[in-house]
Amino acid sequence: MLRKKGQISLEFSLLFLAVLLAIIIAVGYPGMFGLKKTVDISSMSLAHAAVSKMKQNIDLVAAADEGTTKIVYIKCPPGHWEANNNVLRFYRNDDVKFNIITNCSSDIALNGNTTISEAKIIGVKIEKVSEDIISVTIYS
Repeated sequence: MLRKKGQISLEFSLLFLAVLLAIIIAVGYPGMFGLKKTVDISSMSLAHAAVSKMKQNIDLVAAADEGTTKIVYIKCPPGHWEANNNVLRFYRNDDVKFNIITNCSSDIALNGNTTISEAKIIGVKIEKVSEDIISVTIYS
């Protein structure tokens, strides 16, 4: 098929429309729901990822031999870490409220700075102390 001058392909036009739609959604979402709501959702999402990574590494160390130590770096929003037996909890009661709870395979002894004042990367030392106790020390 011969192309006339100024004619574009169907693939290019679909790609162009897809990029245009992505830009409209990216710019429009904060405008529709407000920037504060978007930041709140991002903070809660980051908190869920932090709890998930912490649990995954605690369970990994729990499966290893006694004395096993692992250092993990976790991107964490502001909030408070708590542990009660095998229940790990991360919560925040300020302007953005969330409460994320998970069950681990072993009991957790939580030490260190359990209050995170600002969003940052925290260092966590996870150590298997005995057959059913995992020591978690948070450095921030």
